[in-house]
Amino acid sequence: MKLANGIDVDSIVPENELEEEIIEDIKAGRTKEVITRCPPEPSGYWHIAHAKAWTIDFDTAIKFGGKTYLRMDDTNPVKEEGEFSDSYMDDLAWLGYKPYKLVFASEAYFDDIYKIAEQMILDGKAYVCELSAEEVSATRGTLTEPGKESPYRNRTPEENLKLFHDMRDGKFADGKATLRAKIDMAHPNMNMRDPVMYRVLRAEHYKLGNKWCIYPMYDFAHPMEDALEGVTYSLCSMEFRDHRPLYDWFIENGWKKPFAPKQREFSRLTIENVLIGKRYLKQLVKEGYVNGWDDPRFPTLVGVRRRGYTANAIKQFVKSTGWGNVLEVTVPYSALEYYVREDLNKIATRAMVVLDPLKVVITNLEKSEEIEIENNPNDENSGKHKAVFGKEIYIEREDFSLNPPPKYNRLVEGGIVRLKGAYIIKCNKAVLDKDGNVDHLECEYLPETKSGEDNSGIKCKGTIHFVSKDNCFKVTIRQFKNLIKEEYKNPAKALSEGTAISEILEPNSLIETTALAENFLKDAKVEDKFQFMRKGYYCVDKDSTKDNLIFNSTISLKDGFKPNK
Repeated sequence: MKLANGIDVDSIVPENELEEEIIEDIKAGRTKEVITRCPPEPSGYWHIAHAKAWTIDFDTAIKFGGKTYLRMDDTNPVKEEGEFSDSYMDDLAWLGYKPYKLVFASEAYFDDIYKIAEQMILDGKAYVCELSAEEVSATRGTLTEPGKESPYRNRTPEENLKLFHDMRDGKFADGKATLRAKIDMAHPNMNMRDPVMYRVLRAEHYKLGNKWCIYPMYDFAHPMEDALEGVTYSLCSMEFRDHRPLYDWFIENGWKKPFAPKQREFSRLTIENVLIGKRYLKQLVKEGYVNGWDDPRFPTLVGVRRRGYTANAIKQFVKSTGWGNVLEVTVPYSALEYYVREDLNKIATRAMVVLDPLKVVITNLEKSEEIEIENNPNDENSGKHKAVFGKEIYIEREDFSLNPPPKYNRLVEGGIVRLKGAYIIKCNKAVLDKDGNVDHLECEYLPETKSGEDNSGIKCKGTIHFVSKDNCFKVTIRQFKNLIKEEYKNPAKALSEGTAISEILEPNSLIETTALAENFLKDAKVEDKFQFMRKGYYCVDKDSTKDNLIFNSTISLKDGFKPNK
């Protein structure tokens, strides 16, 4: 069976219960096109957990040849800003997604939603209530006791319509009137006990200014927006499952047309030791704990992108967490790092960078020699770059020891080691300073041992990286620790229980140092990614200047995490 877009439904292998349902709907004639929506509230930057939702939205539509709207669900002017909505298009482009259309709910749907509310009032499905928010809360009841009906519940449709117009015309002060759905104050689902549809709120909207002084509530606006947009599957995280009956009620009583979108829920994603939640992230930015929303220590998409994470790694990670039928799936941070490391290993250019230099003098070398270093052994088309083996070089200080531990295969006095892409060298003398510390090494190279041409028969267990004095320059390195202390596996819970936000933060999560890098890195551009041999993966930071190239530490080379296959 084929859809109008040519997709052969019979060839699709469903990966989750939603896709199974879509296939059933298509075959039964209930669905002719898969349309989803990505509906962020523009009140903060997207973080990693958001990527799960957006990946599901877009990939589901793509799999069935459908389309996805990017809808700014901007119904709360107090929280929303244009800065945030502008960032979402960049985030989606980085993830590799292009929405069918960008829509601002405030501009596209507010008038229609208002008209739907008017009709619901005339149908006896909504009423204007003058109870305060505290009074409404007090009359809602409990999980075991029914609520109490509002004294304003039985006004005539005509009275309610006039009062609703009064709300719209600014005749009520903020908080003095709401429009509520007329459902059932004894309903076992608390969400169904006459929920608020509209509130009076005088606040300047970032798109509409002061056009409106009433705003629709999310639970009412969202299903109406879905219906007006033609969405067939409204996908959201599991905390909205209890809201599904209300979603369906608004579709049935507000939309009242044959076409009806379906709300379906997937498990929310949380990551150990990662603080996710826009209000907490806003606090960290506002109080200066981080350097903006794109701080490389931040779990925002702009933050991890600046850190050097790849879009493909983020997508593979969130897909690995599955659809899920529980409220929340919590995974260790090492699971995310696994996919970052796997992707960078395939694409990152190899470079020799010495983070803690120790000078080595090659006493028997008369003239510098050009060598070649493979850019990426996992990519046969990556080529090679030129490096230099010179009389004065620098190695990592940790690659030499006066008192080596057992199985130490690096350089010691009288010992040998291979230099990456160059020769085997032998350390003849460690020259100490006045404090007894190693100042520099005097070594000789073994001429018959050049990499790729070695027929000497000399066995050498260790290989180390290096840079030559005449082929290196200083760079700035930003090393990061996790922003959240290791003992706070669930930082949001700790904050909700009264722990101060300063208490959960790692005090030295950013450390700047200098290093010596091969000269070919002078041409590196912002977001270029490299593997510093034997050290880890690094990315060029946007703060770099012509005279100061800055590299962000992305991730170490190895970790013990293994994903479930």
